[in-house]
Amino acid sequence: MLAFDIPFAFVAAGALSWRYPKGRADIPLLFAGAGVAAPGLAFLEKYPDWDLQYFIDPSALPTGSYGMFAAAVVVMGWLGAKAGRDHPKVVALMAGLLAIFTLATLPRTLHIGTRAEYLAGTAPTLGFDFLSFAAPWFLWSGLVMGGCIFILERSRRVQPS
Repeated sequence: MLAFDIPFAFVAAGALSWRYPKGRADIPLLFAGAGVAAPGLAFLEKYPDWDLQYFIDPSALPTGSYGMFAAAVVVMGWLGAKAGRDHPKVVALMAGLLAIFTLATLPRTLHIGTRAEYLAGTAPTLGFDFLSFAAPWFLWSGLVMGGCIFILERSRRVQPS
C-alpha cells in the first residue's frame, strides 16, 4: 500500500541503521528498493485501487506515478538510514505514527475490489486470490530483510570494536 510502503521504508532502513550504526550504508537502501519498492510496485500493478487504499482513483494518476512511488520509497529509505544513525527518536516517532495509520486504515486494507465497490460498501474481503499473490511477495521481502541483516551482522562481527 502506497501510504504504508513509503513510511515503512523509512522505519525499516532507520531501524537497520540504528541497530548497525557502523554497518554498510547501502544495505538499508537495498531493503528499501528490493524489499519494499519492488513488492509495492507489484501490488500497485495488480491491485491499484487497494494499493491506493481507495483514497485515490488510479486512473486519475499521471503517467510515471509508479516510478515516482519507487523513487519515494528509496529516498525515504535513504532518509531513514540517515535518521537511524543520527536521530533514532525520529525513526521511533515515525514507527509509532505508522502503527496508528495502519490501525486506522485496517478496514480499508481488509477489503479488495475497485474504489467504486469500496465506496459503495460492496467490496469483498481479502480472499485466496489476493493471499496467493501476496504470499510470495511477503516471502521475498522477508528474505531480502533477512539477507540484509545477515550481511550487516556478519560485517559487524568482522569489524574491530
